[in-house]
Amino acid sequence: MTDKQRTYGQFDTPPDVADLLLAFCLRHHSDTLLDPSCGNGALLERAARWQAWLAGTPAAAEERLWGIELDPAAAADAQASLPGAHVRHQNFFTVEPSHPFDAVVGNPPYTRAEWIGRLQEEAGEQLAIFGEPEEKAAAEKEAAIPARFWDDSLSRRAGLHAYFFLHGTSFLRPGGRLGFVVPNNWLDVAYGKGLKQFILQHYKVLALIEPTTERWFNQAKVNVCLVVLERCAEETDRNANLVRFVQLRRPLRELIGRPPDHADRFSRVEALAARLLPGRDQTTETIQARVVPQQELDAGEKWGLLWRAPAVYRRARRRAGQKGLAPLKQWATVRRGFTTGANDFFYLDEETTAQWAIEADFRRPLLKSLRGVSALRLAQADCDHEVLAIPPTASLAGTAAADYVAWGEEQGFHQRRTCAARRPWYVLPWQEPASIVLPKGIWGRHFAPVLDDPILVDQQLYQVHLKPGVSRPAAAALLNSGWSALQMELTGRSNFGEGVLWLAAYEVEKLLLPDPRYLTATEAEALATHFEALAQEPVPSNPAEACLRPVQRALDTLVFQLLGFTETEASVVIDSLLQRVRDRHARARR
Repeated sequence: MTDKQRTYGQFDTPPDVADLLLAFCLRHHSDTLLDPSCGNGALLERAARWQAWLAGTPAAAEERLWGIELDPAAAADAQASLPGAHVRHQNFFTVEPSHPFDAVVGNPPYTRAEWIGRLQEEAGEQLAIFGEPEEKAAAEKEAAIPARFWDDSLSRRAGLHAYFFLHGTSFLRPGGRLGFVVPNNWLDVAYGKGLKQFILQHYKVLALIEPTTERWFNQAKVNVCLVVLERCAEETDRNANLVRFVQLRRPLRELIGRPPDHADRFSRVEALAARLLPGRDQTTETIQARVVPQQELDAGEKWGLLWRAPAVYRRARRRAGQKGLAPLKQWATVRRGFTTGANDFFYLDEETTAQWAIEADFRRPLLKSLRGVSALRLAQADCDHEVLAIPPTASLAGTAAADYVAWGEEQGFHQRRTCAARRPWYVLPWQEPASIVLPKGIWGRHFAPVLDDPILVDQQLYQVHLKPGVSRPAAAALLNSGWSALQMELTGRSNFGEGVLWLAAYEVEKLLLPDPRYLTATEAEALATHFEALAQEPVPSNPAEACLRPVQRALDTLVFQLLGFTETEASVVIDSLLQRVRDRHARARR
């Protein structure tokens, strides 16, 4: 990623993606269109071609196109490519609408929340739009991005693209359409609730579309979706609207079937857009659509599950609380491992320990990750590192550990933000060894090893502390089941694009499993027996191989029986799990 991409979040919109957005949003040749983050004009250029096609003329009415861009060089390129369009070098968040648009379409910057300050610094370079007086333009040059956009209903953790929905709405006429291509994480994370609530209060949600076989922006380490909305003030109309959650099972270029300059291109894209707005659930070789009445959408729920979750999963969630089915947090506590602020100081390998002769009283076995681990039972001998674990009341006078700490201060470790917040800086928070660990990030293997010895862990792992009365082997069996793995695949996120599935602690806590405390002695013993059999074999690196092993199938069969699943439902769970892993890996490769 270039520095400009990091600052401005610029990634050109591919023609296939641009055309699909425009097919939904640009419905008449006389429509006016605004791209609030137009970059070098790639999407505006496609809009000009759409206008010409809709009008049945070779010449496009560029004067109906408007673009705003913070990067001066990109804005100049956009204006040069579309001389008749209204392109301005401007900070969108300082622009007030002078007239409503028929469509607001764009590819907002993929800028993380922590990078917003860099954009605020750039806000001193602004020009007026819509012909404001020069005095106003001069005043705006001194302005920063208005704080009200950061303090509105959205979480401070939301990416910059989320605020384009808020401000873009004020530029759109009633019945006008907004089409954005944005990262898909807001659909499933806690800080996306405010944005979903805003959308439900102002729009009909026509479609949410994600690709399953390709990545539309290979340089951006995020996975994206298309959001197609229609502004609507009437609550009854919004509630009656049908929302389409669509997955594309073929690359867009194959679904469109025509190159960008082909004469038949736009009619093909228009037909594709119509196919993506079915009135009922639909599954074909090319698309999968789940249709939900808008009034059933809850801003606090994970909307992405409506793309991905099979019906058996949704039914099980509705049964939560019945037959002992409960969130993991009811019978276990999930805690993240160490965030040291200076792993290269606190994490000790054999060479460092030998060099400094750090006393054993100040060292504890550490598990940094599950990479390279293939066993379901781990002991201290399986740890390649130790962690510097100095008790807060320990006296270091005359110890080798004191010399090591002094060296660390010479290197400036004590000045790092996380370290400086501790008193003293070299004393890590107390960590109680856990019974079971789960990975925070998952590539292919879903497994939850049991820790037979007291072992401390890094923040890339979650500790599972079992509550009194919970059998450790039974809990381990449940956490190593295909049902548990499917839930992680559905609730985790791979929006960074490399295909690694990331799970937040609160998502792990919500795993729905039989509560071991309510199992019969026979059921708990059966789970323990199956786990011990599973632990005798190494964990395969291939998920399909892992699921098909006889010991894994026997364990899964027992768990499905406890859940009350039929054989068909059990088969759907495993098939869905493997499909989710395949899709995640395939998207990352592309």
